[in-house]
Amino acid sequence: MFWWAFWTAASTLAHPDLAANIDVANSVNCTDAGRPDTSPTGWFPTTSSHGTHVAGIIGAARNGVGIVGVAPGVRMASVKVVNDAGSIYPEYAICGFMWAGMKGMDVTNNSYYVDPVQFWCGDQPDQKAVLTAVERAVKWSTKQGVVHAAAAGNASYDLANKTTDDVSPNDISGIEREINNGCKDIPTELEGVVTVASTDQAKKLSYFSNRGLDVIDVAAPGSRILSTLPNNSYGLLSGTSMASPQVAGVLALMKSAHPELKPKQMIAELRLQAEDHECVAPATPIGAACTGTLLNNSYYGEGIVNALKAVL
Repeated sequence: MFWWAFWTAASTLAHPDLAANIDVANSVNCTDAGRPDTSPTGWFPTTSSHGTHVAGIIGAARNGVGIVGVAPGVRMASVKVVNDAGSIYPEYAICGFMWAGMKGMDVTNNSYYVDPVQFWCGDQPDQKAVLTAVERAVKWSTKQGVVHAAAAGNASYDLANKTTDDVSPNDISGIEREINNGCKDIPTELEGVVTVASTDQAKKLSYFSNRGLDVIDVAAPGSRILSTLPNNSYGLLSGTSMASPQVAGVLALMKSAHPELKPKQMIAELRLQAEDHECVAPATPIGAACTGTLLNNSYYGEGIVNALKAVL
């Protein structure tokens, strides 16, 4: 069972590519101060099509219509961790990770970062408290057998060389501040979370994708991805938010083929099976240049994720 952590839509339940795979009983709304709300009116109202699109990438059914997801036979529960203003506060994310562990889910997809700070710094007491709390929730759910995939982010930022942050806090006007590599984009930079960069159709790094040597684990397609949208429709969206569910889908396939694997083993296999890719400049050269080797570099990590190898 799997969940995607972002906006969800009531129309998702009726979408012909998604309806059969939605696990209503284990879906939840975590945006009531981090208290789980399982009422139908809690978890499916939305202000965005983002979650419906992500869900289709993971598990749109192979039913002769529309598209086919990476893992078309998967069961998906919606864990709503974003409020209608578009914010994912720490208590929402913590609730989501705890819920996934409590309900015995196998894989989570996290196409977001925890608001209102782009990077949470361990050398600042108030931010360290949040960093520690989210980290503990991730570790606990991992111990329950849950493996986590997360989007690297869309700021063309070098996560291995942090210097400044000018968008935090993002629920008011951001203030430029100096940061360092002890500051983390969470949950994507937490231990045990697969950090996913985005590629385009030419297998070049998407210009918007964050990158970082020894930070990025793998890359996956995230530019102009066709997937499900509300009102039984389909459309193209771009972002590392579209790349991360590709990896979540591959992890779902891996778990289906090898149910004995634990989260740490799954991540090791995912990295091992990824197709090595040499440094290639993005079509639009924005952000830090690629560094590293064919086997591990700042754009592709261990390589582009391989779905076929996951089930062999």
